[in-house]
Amino acid sequence: MALKNGKPNPLNYFDLRKASFQAPHFKYIVLEKNTSNFINQIEHWIINNLNGRYYVGAQLALDHTNSICYATKVGFENEKELSFFNLACPHLQQR
Repeated sequence: MALKNGKPNPLNYFDLRKASFQAPHFKYIVLEKNTSNFINQIEHWIINNLNGRYYVGAQLALDHTNSICYATKVGFENEKELSFFNLACPHLQQR
């Protein structure tokens, strides 16, 4: 359990931080890359740099050539965290 700013996160303590389903009120981004290593890196970055609830999962999507592919869907309960994730996550710069 990571302590951010020396304070425990109650969502981590009660194991409520990662949503196991796509909640309709979350804000989402779909990333074309979908490997288990990429998903682990994304989740590790979210846990260490953000505080709110999130969702990470695989789904079918259309890529840039309009072919069906597996993609990674990342969502956040707080829209500000989605914006920060888009701007600051170094794993997104590699796509």
